[in-house]
Amino acid sequence: MDKKKSTAIQYVILVVLALLIALLMWYIMARSSYNIDETYAPDLTLVDNPLMGFAPDAANPELCEKSRLVFIPVTFAEWEPQEGTFAIKELEEKYNLKRWKSEGKHAVLKFMCDVPSEEEHMDIPDWLYEKTGTGWAYDTEMGKGFCPDYADATFIRYHKEAVEKLAEYCNKDFFVSFVELGSLGHWGEWHCKDNEGNTLMPDARICEDYATLYSESFVNARLLARRNYETVVAGNIGFYNDMLGNTEETADWLRMLQRGGEQETSGEPLKLKNLVAFGKTEPVGGEFTSDVPMEEILGDGLGQTLADISASKMTFIGPMVPDLADPQKASAVNSMLRRCGYRLYVSKLHTAYVFSKTSMDIEVTLKNAGSAGFFFDWPVTLTVFDKNKEQVFWEGLMLDLRELGKSDEITATSRVEVSDRIKDEFYIGISITDYEGKDPIKLAIDTGSKQEFIGDSQIIYHYVGK
Repeated sequence: MDKKKSTAIQYVILVVLALLIALLMWYIMARSSYNIDETYAPDLTLVDNPLMGFAPDAANPELCEKSRLVFIPVTFAEWEPQEGTFAIKELEEKYNLKRWKSEGKHAVLKFMCDVPSEEEHMDIPDWLYEKTGTGWAYDTEMGKGFCPDYADATFIRYHKEAVEKLAEYCNKDFFVSFVELGSLGHWGEWHCKDNEGNTLMPDARICEDYATLYSESFVNARLLARRNYETVVAGNIGFYNDMLGNTEETADWLRMLQRGGEQETSGEPLKLKNLVAFGKTEPVGGEFTSDVPMEEILGDGLGQTLADISASKMTFIGPMVPDLADPQKASAVNSMLRRCGYRLYVSKLHTAYVFSKTSMDIEVTLKNAGSAGFFFDWPVTLTVFDKNKEQVFWEGLMLDLRELGKSDEITATSRVEVSDRIKDEFYIGISITDYEGKDPIKLAIDTGSKQEFIGDSQIIYHYVGK
């Protein structure tokens, strides 16, 4: 072959190779813009989210206007006024349940057999008292009322049926999200005494049977108990403190959580399990005490109350709450809300272009900056939108938000085809909703500007090609 021809061919080959390399480099550089690494800081001021905050009495529409939770304090007498007749319609009307469900609120429920007041009365049905003939009328510093014999076999039988029917009603949907173990004692708080100061609480074994009844009956709600009883801790049940605002009582409640101990009964004492940590894997609730005026709690006592809310890792406070509609209390109320509940947010976004697949891997890391955990496995969905904000891709992420109570962060990855629709511009969004695709959670991301949403998806990144 002619030497000049050979040189020319080699030159052409080199030029073609150079062009191919240049084209490849351009392609790689173009696609490298899909390799994104973003980090986000949490917004600790976010308070408007479901399943946290104040839980006022559901019978008080004015107080419940601004809350995301409501509280249903139902007594045995009002739930089953006649043997075998359960007052579902009356319960719904008194506590405005259809309204609260339609507005996307969730509820805390407590079932009680003894609510002290200024008048002589019973909170168990008259027909049940006629069947048992047992119990104790009392008139103490707690007030006046009637304490049934919780160890009475007939009482236990009918109580069990009533709780199971109440749970059957609640288990039809996810509206009732928290249930406080009530039934036993004044206000269902697992403490009660007669006029001579003797405890009326049944033996520890019987108390455990009552706790087991709740665990076996309520399948959609998280449970909370007044104290850290061993059977409660073993069942991953949370806790509630109904003395918030009373510094000494709250300090004692916290000490018992951390150190354990015993509680007196009429028989074998209830053992309390000491806890190294709490509030992240099990909910903590409670309400303000009536022993301290609300003006004092919100005034000189506000600093200590805020500290107690933080130390208790509370998710909700109710039904005794401040006047949420009073603008003069707004600052104190907001300060309390900032110390309650979870703060879920995307801490990191990482994307990488996969050349062999002409697709992009999107890795999302979630963290919880709140003092309390998130206690439900609500679905987390990643969605990609085109420049017209129309959905191109969506996928449920393999994440369990409850794991953030045990881990600092959780991560999931999705693979998205880089089609012509998103080649030059796209949005990445995250949505967390309830099991029915409603009641979205706002991610606590501090962007320094107003958050953007497309439907229920909160936009965490907007890509515009260069």
